[in-house]
Amino acid sequence: MTVPAIDKALRRRLLRVQAAVWVLFYIFLILYSIQKWEQPIFGVLSVSIATITYLLAVYGNAAWLIPRYYKTDRKPLYFLISTLFVGALVVARMYAEQQALKPIHSTFYDWRLPHFSFVFITNFLAFLFGALLSITIDYLHLLRKQEEMKHQQLASELNLLKAQVQPHFLFNTLNNIYYLAYTKNEKTAEVVARLSDIMRYFVDEAPMERVPLRNEIGFLKNYIELEQIRMLHKATLTFDPDGVNDSLLIPPMLLIPLVENIFKHGIDKAVTQNEVSITLEQHDGYLHFITGNSHHQQEHNGKGGVGLTNLRKRLTILFGNDFTLSTEKTDHCYKAILKFPVA
Repeated sequence: MTVPAIDKALRRRLLRVQAAVWVLFYIFLILYSIQKWEQPIFGVLSVSIATITYLLAVYGNAAWLIPRYYKTDRKPLYFLISTLFVGALVVARMYAEQQALKPIHSTFYDWRLPHFSFVFITNFLAFLFGALLSITIDYLHLLRKQEEMKHQQLASELNLLKAQVQPHFLFNTLNNIYYLAYTKNEKTAEVVARLSDIMRYFVDEAPMERVPLRNEIGFLKNYIELEQIRMLHKATLTFDPDGVNDSLLIPPMLLIPLVENIFKHGIDKAVTQNEVSITLEQHDGYLHFITGNSHHQQEHNGKGGVGLTNLRKRLTILFGNDFTLSTEKTDHCYKAILKFPVA
């Protein structure tokens, strides 16, 4: 959402709030005033005249005088015109009340000091309320703009972190292709084809905020096949994504770091038996992604390096503290658990 869109939405909300406040204020004054008059119509007239001048005082100051004079560094002119403006409102209200109400209340609604003092004080307070309203609106706009700037900053940081996954991933993949080409492996062409599918995912899906889970699963399967092709002894791998709704929308490339971590740090290419399990589950509005692999002595310490550090930063931006990223290590198994909310 752009700043102009936010300002427009905020303006509509403020207008609704102000309209509701003025209606309630008017009704309250009516209920209070009609009790003081033998004929209720004069109470309505009194309140209506006063409310009109209050509206003029509030919005004349907030929407005209302050933006046109005070905020344009013409403060002396602002105070001069404000004095004339309030004076004109006082005179207009006194005249309207004298014409409409003096026959009923001749001892008050005339041009003497009690009437003037009451009208001046109430209209001056309304004028000051206009200044307060202007300050409040400016403050709310500032808060929304700061919120938008923070959102844009987080979006930029998220895009940067997402972009960092691609060269990190491609570096590892190109190493695999180099190895196959160097050994003149017949599977080189198949690996290049898999890489082409993965690159298409990078271009079409990775820049999006959300992608269907089925697309992410397809991306994972391509990566797993690519890794398995270059291994002398394929890992015994189980991948069970059938227990979830594959139309769920999730942020792209959240799952790949855990899978990549298996093949980078959890596979011992010198042994014939490498067991890998990958599970997707959905419980109570959360997606659970669990990876496990057999543990070998020469295996990396499990911290996952740049990939998992990058992933944790992305998860924090996307979900705050509402996610879990943990690892478990035993004598024979290394497990990584990722949990985050889904719609």
